[in-house]
Amino acid sequence: MVKRSKIIRRLIGACLLLSVLAVYSEVEDTNVVAAAQADDAASWDSVFTPTNQIPFYINLYEQDGFYYEVMEDSTYDGKIVTSIFSDKRRLTGRLGAKLFLDGALYQQKGSLPDADSKFYIRKLRVNTYGRGYFLSPMTYGLEFGIADGSFFFNDGYLWFHEVPWVESVKMGVFTSPMSMSSLQSSSSTPMMEKAASVNAFAPGDKLGVQIGGATQNKRGTLYGGIFSDVIATENTASVNDAYRFVGRMTYLPLMASGTNATSRFIHLGTSFSYVHTPGDDVQYRARPESFQAPYLVDTGIMPVKNSTIAGVEAASQTGPLLLQSEFFYSHVGQLNGPSVEFWGGYFTGSLMLTGETRKYNRNGGYFSGITPNRKFSFADRSWGALEWATRVSYIDLTSKVIDGGTMGIISSGLNCYMTASNRIMFDVAAAHVRNPSGVPSGDGMLYYIQCRFQVEY
Repeated sequence: MVKRSKIIRRLIGACLLLSVLAVYSEVEDTNVVAAAQADDAASWDSVFTPTNQIPFYINLYEQDGFYYEVMEDSTYDGKIVTSIFSDKRRLTGRLGAKLFLDGALYQQKGSLPDADSKFYIRKLRVNTYGRGYFLSPMTYGLEFGIADGSFFFNDGYLWFHEVPWVESVKMGVFTSPMSMSSLQSSSSTPMMEKAASVNAFAPGDKLGVQIGGATQNKRGTLYGGIFSDVIATENTASVNDAYRFVGRMTYLPLMASGTNATSRFIHLGTSFSYVHTPGDDVQYRARPESFQAPYLVDTGIMPVKNSTIAGVEAASQTGPLLLQSEFFYSHVGQLNGPSVEFWGGYFTGSLMLTGETRKYNRNGGYFSGITPNRKFSFADRSWGALEWATRVSYIDLTSKVIDGGTMGIISSGLNCYMTASNRIMFDVAAAHVRNPSGVPSGDGMLYYIQCRFQVEY
């Protein structure tokens, strides 16, 4: 299953890349096919002729990142190319990379399995995100890389905006619309890892199609789509060859903009996921919110008829203070056993000690990053932006004949944002695990200290 998923991810990435290249080139493929069939290098000369040439201007820029701009020569009136560039006659984007260097030190008590204390590369990714025009305004994204030695295809999508009746259409591999924490980039989360319940229940990155958008006054969002679970992700629930329907709705009942010290709003949301998978498998599992630690609660593989996940979420921000919470409930109809139920949730509080306010994405209904009032500088004696965060989380994967275990975690951390994209993180945590079955772990406590040096370009 793992090997097949890796092959599928590589094939999808190659297909998407070839599709993008095909859109931007209008060479007569009959010439290329004829040359390949003839296996004659000389016949390729017929491809590189003024008749087949598509005149483009490609401009590159460097300012806090590497940007590119592709513009069509206004004298060329090719149908496909004109439809892409007919808005502002250009395609713009940014090339980027991110590197997370993590270190963790563990101490176990009880019958828990050993966790390796070490430094490691948590993430190493390259990406490009941009915008253009093809029948309607669109944005696109492509991101892939490695995490702890394994290859992951995280993003590869086209997102069409201003689509009549449905607002927008997004297709490809991207984060399915469930849980505001899951939708938030790992580059801007207040804790190093997302809560155990989020990693266990939220679908995460999937291959699918999504419609929806924000309301006209930007106080609410509504998204829904169908996704395939053949794409494996780092921590999320796995389902074999099944399709899931996912939807999410959010609303801001209170929204008062102002300075960092006075801006205030309240966020409410709900989401669901339904999987109809007769005879296939479902599995929920979670680590103790540290990537290098082993899975300590695990339902094991369950042959099921269907499974449903419901989630509710709430957040309140007043200036630099942010309070955020989510709760998840799952009902699983087993194929050869009784129906079982699992649940979990978390509560997070964070405070910007230097006065900044965390940004809120009104188009998506989730939090994004922080821009320091002053960048890190030894000369100016500035530490950048400092954030203190604390989280309490709980997950219960035990129900009737399923002894997946329960786990409660309390953690606290300090973050130093040197710039908007580079930061140093430091977390301490304690996890209490109860699992009488002893699979995958027994009863005990796990204490850990972990840190991260995050660089993005």
